[in-house]
Amino acid sequence: MKKVFLFFWLLFALQYCKAWQNEANKSAAQLRPAQVFNLDKLPDSDTLLRGWKIMSRDNRQYAAVDYDDNKWKDFDPSKDINTLNNKGSAFWLRLHLKINSNLNATDLALMTDQNVASEIFVDGKLFKSYGVVSGNIQAFNPADYPVPVKLLPGSHLIAVHIAIQQGLPELRSPDYTTPIFNLYINQYNKAISNYEEVNRINQKIITENLLLIGIFFILTVIHFVSYCYYRKQKAHFYYAIITFILLFDTYINIAVINQHSPLMFFWLNLIGMLSFTGFIFLPLTIYALFGYKRRLFLKIIVAISALSVLTLWINSAYTFYLFYMLIPLINAAECVRAGMWARKNKKRGALIVVTGSCLFLLLLAVQNLISGSLGDLLFMLSLISLPVGMTVFLAIQTATTYRSLETKFIEVQELSEKNLEYQLEKQHLLADQNEKLEQQVVERTSALNESLNHLKQTQAQLIQSEKMASLGELTAGIAHEIQNPLNFVNNFSEVSVELLDELKEEAEAGNKEDVIAIANDLSQNLQKINHHGKRADAIVKGMLQHSKSGSGSKEPTNINALVDEFLKLSYHGLRAKDKNFNAVLTTHFGEGVPKVNIVQQDIGRVLLNVFNNAFYAVNQKQKTAGPAYKPEVSVTTTSGNGQIMIKVMDNGTGIPAAIKDKIMQPFFTTKPTGEGTGLGLSLGYDIIVQGHGGGISITSTEGEGSEFLITLPF
Repeated sequence: MKKVFLFFWLLFALQYCKAWQNEANKSAAQLRPAQVFNLDKLPDSDTLLRGWKIMSRDNRQYAAVDYDDNKWKDFDPSKDINTLNNKGSAFWLRLHLKINSNLNATDLALMTDQNVASEIFVDGKLFKSYGVVSGNIQAFNPADYPVPVKLLPGSHLIAVHIAIQQGLPELRSPDYTTPIFNLYINQYNKAISNYEEVNRINQKIITENLLLIGIFFILTVIHFVSYCYYRKQKAHFYYAIITFILLFDTYINIAVINQHSPLMFFWLNLIGMLSFTGFIFLPLTIYALFGYKRRLFLKIIVAISALSVLTLWINSAYTFYLFYMLIPLINAAECVRAGMWARKNKKRGALIVVTGSCLFLLLLAVQNLISGSLGDLLFMLSLISLPVGMTVFLAIQTATTYRSLETKFIEVQELSEKNLEYQLEKQHLLADQNEKLEQQVVERTSALNESLNHLKQTQAQLIQSEKMASLGELTAGIAHEIQNPLNFVNNFSEVSVELLDELKEEAEAGNKEDVIAIANDLSQNLQKINHHGKRADAIVKGMLQHSKSGSGSKEPTNINALVDEFLKLSYHGLRAKDKNFNAVLTTHFGEGVPKVNIVQQDIGRVLLNVFNNAFYAVNQKQKTAGPAYKPEVSVTTTSGNGQIMIKVMDNGTGIPAAIKDKIMQPFFTTKPTGEGTGLGLSLGYDIIVQGHGGGISITSTEGEGSEFLITLPF
């Protein structure tokens, strides 16, 4: 890669050397101004008048033929206007012209090429005025338009009053100069012929540039529309900017050809030159195409472009090289480097980008070494080589995408045809089935009525079964809750029997102290038996109070006590079935939660079912989650806005989103056959919403847990 960069930098150096040599040749070729310009012959080409003298003061007498200008300084007005430091001022030029008597010069013409405002006097009389030379100075360039003049053989004086317009930006180019004032002379017919030839060449250039504008316009529209349809592909947007810059610069090339206002001419060239800083979007396009992330070289290019802009105010001698050569070259060189990186990383189409960038660099370098039509052709090819190469690459990418879409479209069509065939077969089958069903409807209507009655009976039985299942859960919890005090009673009773036997033995042996000690132990055991018996009695009474059949009327109830009681019953009921099950119970009972009028046994049944579901979910997850998993069920009660809220959360298996809307439906259950009826939540919904005017909602994430929220008005 280093060899490639060295090659392009050598080409760039050759361009500088050629440009400097051209400047040296121009300086050497300049004629030494003479006191009198002798016109001996008139060649086919226009003759530039030389030998001018200059006076920086402004005086109308300087146009007089008899004015003595021997003390005036010699001056060459054909030099670049940017070399003057007195813009906005006026001065006079005088030239003594002698036409040889043997010269056949009947009809002559004067042609002016200038970037100032001027008044031309021939033999003391105003011959032609271009622009405004006084007041608000406005420069005008007639661009060598032939103006006929009658000059007899002999001596003549040409005086020119020149005013330089302010606001002309300083802009220099090695290919051409923008002269202060050039005055040419020739036979009128030859001058007209030369002028028409120049116009023909200019028209050819305009035609070529219009062709380029058309190409760049089409490319700009294509890439910009492509970006608008797919905003993620920023390469199209960046490249649309590049092609627009080329379009804009080509338009400026046309605008300056027949531009008669030097001010506009300079500004158009300056704007066109500055537009080349936009070539920074060229490597950005490559970066976007291949996903290139490293931007160090891009920052260096931005810094070089910024320094190039500064040269306009510091020293514009090398501005042309910086903007028209250096900036495009370093951007194209970075494209080559990024393209080589892409090729090394086996990115599709990298070779096309590298080839287009190298061709752009080569043609841009070579065309500066070749003049004439071949150089112009190479310049055009250099302008369109990279855009066309890039467009080909993007077109290949688009074609590849379209080919992939076409393949998928064919697959979709095949699937659609198969689906259509399947639908037709299905319709035929449905038509046959409809005929059979119409025959069977009448036969099965009576069977359906009988089945409906049977279904109602079955539903009633299932509802009763759900109630019995709840009762079974309640009974299991009560039994587990009572089991602890009963175990204490049984254990202390057995120990007391053994102590009585020891008491008899010690009494018969006459050991009074041992008898007293054993009696004390018996007394303590009896106290503990009495304590745990009362505890069992309290548990039974409390459970009966919550589970009594009652009349179903609403009573003021402490919701915290009811929730705590049924939470324990549910947990102990599951523990009675599975001794290995353990879970963390977390309760947050709100202080000051008021009593609420509810049917205790109904709300208790709902709570028991919700708690059972929560413990079932964490128990199922514990079987597969591993030892790091800690089952947890938390209950929170709060009050506010006329409602009591009971929130039950677990970190169990959660509820899949697909069935979340179905779990309130009757007979829907996710438990294995025999472990659930599918009526628990359905009955709970009826009790809470219809029976008590409350609400029940579920929030769940599959694999993470569920949250049940019960609200009751108070």
